[in-house]
Amino acid sequence: MNFNCVFPSCNYKRNDIEEKEFLKHLKEEHHNEMSDISKKENMSIKMAEMITISNSKVFINS
Repeated sequence: MNFNCVFPSCNYKRNDIEEKEFLKHLKEEHHNEMSDISKKENMSIKMAEMITISNSKVFINS
């Protein structure tokens, strides 16, 4: 899959990687942001991660 991180301060863009690789990026680089989203939206961190992953997927028409 192709990912473009949705966090404005981040320039992470990768093509042809597994979702777990992007999840590793989120956990390493955006733990505080994910925690803040979790608290603000009253949801688990796992749910915040899933939503962020979904919003960061880039679909390329071929």
